[in-house]
Amino acid sequence: MKKELLLIGLFTTLSSLAYSQTSPTPGPIPTVADSVKKVAGAAGLQGNATKKSQPKPYKTVITDKAITKSGFFKVHKVDDKYFFEMADSVMGREILVVNRISKAGSEVRAAAGYAGDQIGSSVIQFVKGPNDRVFLRKISFSTYSPDSTKAMYQAVQRSNIQAIVAAFNIAAYTPNKKGSVIDITDYINGENEIFSFSSAAAKSRIRLGDFIGDRSYIENVRSFPTNVEVTTVKTYALTPAPTPASGSPGTPAAGSGGKNLTGSSTIEVNTSLVVLPKKPMQPRYFDPRVGYFTVGYTDFDTNPQGVKEIQMVKRWRLEPKPQDVARYNRGELVEPREPIVFYIDPATPKKWVPYLIAGVNDWQKAFEKAGFKNAIIGKVAPTAKEDPNWSIDDARHSAIVYKPSEISNASGPSISDPRSGEIMESHINWYHNVMKLVHDWYMIQASAVDPRARKMEFSDELMGDLIRFVSSHEVGHTIGLRHNYGSSSTVPVEKLRDKKWVEANGHTPSIMDYARFNYVAQPGDNITTKGIYPRIGDYDLWAIEWGYKILPNAKSAADEVGTLNKLTVAKLKNRRHWFGTETNPNDPHSQNEDLGDNAMKASEYGIKNLQYILNKLPDWTREPNEDYQNLETMYGQLTAQYNRYLGHVQKYWGHLRKSENG
Repeated sequence: MKKELLLIGLFTTLSSLAYSQTSPTPGPIPTVADSVKKVAGAAGLQGNATKKSQPKPYKTVITDKAITKSGFFKVHKVDDKYFFEMADSVMGREILVVNRISKAGSEVRAAAGYAGDQIGSSVIQFVKGPNDRVFLRKISFSTYSPDSTKAMYQAVQRSNIQAIVAAFNIAAYTPNKKGSVIDITDYINGENEIFSFSSAAAKSRIRLGDFIGDRSYIENVRSFPTNVEVTTVKTYALTPAPTPASGSPGTPAAGSGGKNLTGSSTIEVNTSLVVLPKKPMQPRYFDPRVGYFTVGYTDFDTNPQGVKEIQMVKRWRLEPKPQDVARYNRGELVEPREPIVFYIDPATPKKWVPYLIAGVNDWQKAFEKAGFKNAIIGKVAPTAKEDPNWSIDDARHSAIVYKPSEISNASGPSISDPRSGEIMESHINWYHNVMKLVHDWYMIQASAVDPRARKMEFSDELMGDLIRFVSSHEVGHTIGLRHNYGSSSTVPVEKLRDKKWVEANGHTPSIMDYARFNYVAQPGDNITTKGIYPRIGDYDLWAIEWGYKILPNAKSAADEVGTLNKLTVAKLKNRRHWFGTETNPNDPHSQNEDLGDNAMKASEYGIKNLQYILNKLPDWTREPNEDYQNLETMYGQLTAQYNRYLGHVQKYWGHLRKSENG
């Protein structure tokens, strides 16, 4: 799968609102309040603090008509107005905001624009200000001094004031005077970087232009113990699809259907406000010898004579239950206090659900290396009857989201706490047409040794197995792991043809490699699927142990470094634990789509299989009452595979080596 490889924490982007400058014209100069009146919903850009009003008695604001939902903070609906009632204890809490499309029209779909797609994220705080106001700040962690006991902490705080992105008049104080009520209606119904797209670029990718306020509204606001879920319907002008230059054979933009469409498009957006832990999880510092995604900041405390860039790995908070801590420390397997749970989108075809769940559960054995059993679980999403409050858009729930898309892909992003790297949730993007991708891979790479792959429509059993592999790979990303392009290079090529060895060990030590299937195995080797399919291997087990094993005597991330280094040095004596980064263009051992420790020999075996497949391809692609389209498609896949083999060898010709003189 193609991935967005470096999901480095949460975005911090500029507001998508752009102001154009025009020549001055005669007449009165418009005020901010005048501008607010002219554009429906535009008041949301500033909150409502431009209006002069004093707090009113609570009962005159939150009347008997109020529909109230209690949770992290109270949400009141009074007629068509929405109010947030926040206790003073909520003020200053850091809140993770995640925006996703929950419904969209076909006119915006291209590589993005599907239900479940993330369109923005940020961290915010509500804080009390002077003159009976509440300010909304957007929090950045790019420059950070985590230790408030050190002198540098105050200097960093003074030099990095967090931006106020909105201000609200306090409509009323709570009867006990320990809370404030603000009218949030215009802000969440408007167009702003907190409750909508994080940037203009994010909108333009799906051809959305100017916000149309009078065709937008609030659908629902719900409050839960640790989060608030806001559903809004937003309408935008459609930007014209690009058209080819005159006389050129260019292709229209994806999703345009070949038409230069204009008009408007309406989407439904779900915004999750999730309170971050008061005390961040103890981070784990990144080690380039183990492939994890990271978040980071510039630290002014660690280096007394400079600054240091701190990188923390992204991982879930797995901790033993209080009553099991002693057992865990003794090395016994225990269940975590809160397991990682992935729900399967109810829209998923039923026959594929068990395979997706199996792909999630396959990682359980890896977490056992870190001391946890049943640490990760795949589940069928509850029905509305079983749990009327459950929603796939709720940021408390991680899910594999099924998308009715022609895109042949899947991806595994995640959202994490920028203070510690703690993964808060993930929505795996599962595009329907990923089945064509795995079909074509398997037919071209494995049909020489697996007769089941010699047709255009695979059996449900075979396709299910391939779906399971992709599910495991994507889940690997969501638990923090990057691609390990170097893993397959640790396997001697001839072992890939050794039935006993390869079926016991797999053709690569990592499912996070781009190693796909065992194309080296020859027809006479009689190797079964155990030696053809990718699986969670030795590197994956080690990587999860490194990332998730709790070191009880380490009271800080710095305390862990020495112990983890000793463990890593010992593990790397076994070459199968090596991590070959996907970002090194010069090392021929770190290539995608390759197999074995000798690209020349592996490619020779691969080409032999392609020659065998080429002669059979007309028969294997033939279907009743169909033309030669299947043959043309698969021939293109075959030649592409041949070119990959050539590329693997060419990488050895021009790779860089450090000279003896340094």
